[in-house]
Amino acid sequence: MNRRHAYVLGVAAIALLVAASAQAAEKKAAASPKPDPAAVDRSFANPLAARPEVENQNPPRLSVMAQPTLVENVLQAGDSYVDPRDTIRYRFSIEFTDGQIYNPWTLSNDKVRLRSYRGSQIDPNTPFLAPTITMRPGQTVGISLKNNLYDVGPDGKRLPPGPCKHDEVNVPHCFNETNLHSHGLWVSPTGNSDNVLISINPGVTFDYEYNVPADHPAGTFWYHPHKHGSTALQVSSGMDGALIIKDDRVPTATTPGDLDILLTDEANRAIADKVLLFQQVQYACFDDTGQIETNGGKQPWVCKPGQVGEIRNYSQQFSPQSTWQNSGRFTSINGVVQPAITGLKAGRFERWRLVHGGVREAVFFTIYPQRAGAPDFRKVPAADQAAWMNKYCDATKPVPLWEVALDGLTRSDARKAGISHLEPGYRADLVVNFPAAGAYCVVDAASSASGSPTQQAENARILAIAQVEDDPSAKGVDTEAALKAMMVAAAKRNIPAGTVQDQVVADLNNGLKLSKFVWHKTIDQTELTAPPQELVFNIDVNAKPTKFEVNGQPYDPSRIDRPLILGDVQEWHLTSAFVGHPFHIHVNPFQIVSVKNKAGFDVTNPNDKANYDPDYDGVIGQWKDTLFVKQDYHIVTRTRYERYIGEFVLHCHILDHEDQGMMQNVLIGVPDGYGGIATAHGPAEHHH
Repeated sequence: MNRRHAYVLGVAAIALLVAASAQAAEKKAAASPKPDPAAVDRSFANPLAARPEVENQNPPRLSVMAQPTLVENVLQAGDSYVDPRDTIRYRFSIEFTDGQIYNPWTLSNDKVRLRSYRGSQIDPNTPFLAPTITMRPGQTVGISLKNNLYDVGPDGKRLPPGPCKHDEVNVPHCFNETNLHSHGLWVSPTGNSDNVLISINPGVTFDYEYNVPADHPAGTFWYHPHKHGSTALQVSSGMDGALIIKDDRVPTATTPGDLDILLTDEANRAIADKVLLFQQVQYACFDDTGQIETNGGKQPWVCKPGQVGEIRNYSQQFSPQSTWQNSGRFTSINGVVQPAITGLKAGRFERWRLVHGGVREAVFFTIYPQRAGAPDFRKVPAADQAAWMNKYCDATKPVPLWEVALDGLTRSDARKAGISHLEPGYRADLVVNFPAAGAYCVVDAASSASGSPTQQAENARILAIAQVEDDPSAKGVDTEAALKAMMVAAAKRNIPAGTVQDQVVADLNNGLKLSKFVWHKTIDQTELTAPPQELVFNIDVNAKPTKFEVNGQPYDPSRIDRPLILGDVQEWHLTSAFVGHPFHIHVNPFQIVSVKNKAGFDVTNPNDKANYDPDYDGVIGQWKDTLFVKQDYHIVTRTRYERYIGEFVLHCHILDHEDQGMMQNVLIGVPDGYGGIATAHGPAEHHH
């Protein structure tokens, strides 16, 4: 048992004792609730893929598959694939959507009314779940957004849109104004592209257009609103979705290839592909006086018959007292709380794309076998779930997970792990294989206070139950050897002999290395061209009101905090003066060089028991776009400013921190040839 699993078991035991007393009132009030039959049947399903239109056809047609090729095999039937020569457009409206979310405290559904993206295909069981957007490198992709988030008057009728008035830019405001951020895409941040410095107000339709470069990495990305002042409230409402780029490019001596071609079966079809979008919808029901309904004034929040849960305001639903744990809400997967994942078979490899689309809480994703004799988890109320999990989920035997990509970017190797750590904004692509038939607990494992964005220890919780069918041929199989064999066979099928096939096969046989599938080259110290950027997150709790700062200043939309020069290669030094924060920067990802604690010791070496921090296991040398910065840790990253110029932002991805000022404006400009940024008029701006 490694340190993390021992820690999980220890915290789970403590959590059980705490839960026994803290949840006694809720358990008594629940009075052994009877499950609602309509609520018990909660099945896992991938989010529906949005259906794009092909723009260069007259009239526009819905996308169709090209002639059968490796692309078809990799993408699988049903994916939204069109020929890369076509320009495609997705058409979404943004609506208030009525639906239901399962509540484990009552074993029944709560009615909710949420802000949501609506596409051409809607799952009636989760109508608020945003569709998955798919695209390919080399495509021009349009996303048309029509904002129908109108306010409603006392008579229930839609009010005409009017200007939203607010006095302070860093006080959350204008909750029905929005825009779109394609998180992680390497595209232009200006104009109609990934521009988050515009506002799409109620009644307005805006057409985004992404020119996805032909050398864009294939991977798992996501999209969400990014209107300063309303981001957290809208994302917490479920306004986010997966954005997936797939392709079948084969590596050459000079160019990388797509991981997709290695994750194929004997028939050269992609292994099963699951998208798991984690959301933290912190809805509340309100009484006649506008206060959140609770169980006799105690947590968790409740919804009485006839009430509808909403994401209404910051002051009550996002205050320091309104934590995720106090609300009693549960992380959902694709719009469903604690679903049953079925259709799994022992010994079969699957690709699970994890997307953390939540606002605050971390997700420590792990899978444990379920012990024999367990009663049906779907009938266990929330007050009893900690005890059930402690008794029936075997944390001593985690299912091995192979982490093959972080934040949509292929790792330098397939990392075997028991836990995949996801902070808000993170993504992780895992290759999963269940060794035997039976039930499994899919768990958000316990975490320490330092590993949580809330700085409160997070208790373990069940995310889902997986049901695995038997396959006698899987018994006794060495899973790691089988994975290596599958990927080697795929490489030999898809990479022409006499090119880089031998190198790829040798890499796979030498620790499942994926060096020919990493799209960003390692940045050496000698490549750096500019002094380091220094960044310090801070929350000034002594200020009235509290200030959320980067480098000592709250966000100012009129200020350019970091003028950068196109073509520069630079280190960034990241730290936090108060609690931990997930750092995210738009446009160009970064490579992680080092992570050190306050005393200056490396925390990524598992052999250094005194300083090792498993929350950073396996990150050195990897490329990401979001990274958790713990208090007093010092993190060094490196990045290149490539291809794209314009103004964009960096920020903390605890989105209510961002809305309240923990954000900066960044400008990448054209070099003037003298060490500064060229301007159209007047003297150049120098930063070196």
